Amino acid sequence: MILFIIIVALIPGIFWLIYFASKDRYEPEPPLFLLYAFVAGMISILPADVLELLLKKIILNRYLFYIVVVGLSEEFFKYLSVRLTVYNTREIDEPIDGIVYSTAVALGFATVENMIYMFSLGWKVIFIRSILTTLGHVVFSAMWGYPLYKTKMTGKKRFIITGILLAALFHGLYDIFITSNYLIGILIAIVIIVVLYFIMNREISEAEKESPFNKNASS
Repeated sequence: MILFIIIVALIPGIFWLIYFASKDRYEPEPPLFLLYAFVAGMISILPADVLELLLKKIILNRYLFYIVVVGLSEEFFKYLSVRLTVYNTREIDEPIDGIVYSTAVALGFATVENMIYMFSLGWKVIFIRSILTTLGHVVFSAMWGYPLYKTKMTGKKRFIITGILLAALFHGLYDIFITSNYLIGILIAIVIIVVLYFIMNREISEAEKESPFNKNASS
């Protein structure tokens, strides 16, 4: 049963990883580096969960807890996963790369999170989590993906700081609404994911146009 849950949890993570990596058309990232980021994302859930457990009894306001603790800690440790693995390599050399690697670590994080929920609530929860929650991690982290590239190219940390804070805000808001006992709250959470998904796709298209490897890009 343990092996079954691990395999089932990995399937959506790998599927989405291949899907978003395929968006990088002009200078695709090496599969090994994507794997590094994915595994680093899997590991990043450990410090994030420990911090959340430690602060859960201290910060009793659920709004502050989900935005400041859950949202900020999870997005920060996902960012740190990229920062400590592929950031200093030559691979992040076009705008879309930041989005691709932020997606990879987000999917690694979501995969382990899905395993945890499957062990506690049963494997069938993957049918919902593989789409809604897994995609949620992707769109939140994509908010600091492009700023990650901008920070590396310019050395200006305000880009990545702003990106992480925005990701934490929307991540926290999503958690607040999805854990509400009201149908309207759940619907709002779904709308957040859908809207951010379309924004991410637009950013991917713009990033591809800006790629130095795009021969059709204006000089």
